[in-house]
Amino acid sequence: MTPNNMTSLQRVLTTLSHEEPDRVPFFLLVTMHGARELGMSIEEYFSKGEYVAEGQLRLQARYGHDCLYTFFYAPIEVEAWGGEVVFIENGPPNSGSPIIQNSKEIERLEPPIIEDSACLLKVLETTRLLKSEVGDRLPIIGVVMSPFSLPVMQMGFESYIELIYEQPELFYQLMQVNERVCIQWANAQIEAGATAICYFDPVSSTSIIPRDLYLKTGFQVAKRTIAEIKGPTA
Repeated sequence: MTPNNMTSLQRVLTTLSHEEPDRVPFFLLVTMHGARELGMSIEEYFSKGEYVAEGQLRLQARYGHDCLYTFFYAPIEVEAWGGEVVFIENGPPNSGSPIIQNSKEIERLEPPIIEDSACLLKVLETTRLLKSEVGDRLPIIGVVMSPFSLPVMQMGFESYIELIYEQPELFYQLMQVNERVCIQWANAQIEAGATAICYFDPVSSTSIIPRDLYLKTGFQVAKRTIAEIKGPTA
């Protein structure tokens, strides 16, 4: 007999256990869409964690999907490193000029401290507010940009690809510092109430990097990083 009136988290866990839930879990990963729901510009919406939490709750109530999503925008982690975020009126924020203009700067790269990063603290505030509102009724999905993909925004696509092929020692050095920050950031979100972490890794695509090179680079990065995240990661 299929149980009725499951919570979203029960529905997801039942499905992951290869059992039949009351209905198929539905993940609608809305982000900037909450701005319209609250009648705000996208930039104003992302200016406070409480706005994003309210947007997530309103959209979930409207569409009935089975998760809450604390992702703000892709360059938020670069913003924590001191990078620029470019807001536009009708689309997702994007990253500005790369913070690494010369690969030699990797040797002097100073990682951000999460507790001192205003932009990351907003995400943690959103996570805590959502957790206090829904408890264990709905899964809360946090997001990290993989250490292997983040450099596209840190130094630009072309410069990063050249780094992988031509300067493996500096590439490895960049991965070391990025992995450390990524692990801290993921675990901070879990501590704030995230149920699971989405490990966003677009560079690890067969259309971007050859499989044999990926197995030596991004795959090893993912194995090291995910092993240190203290919660479910996908």
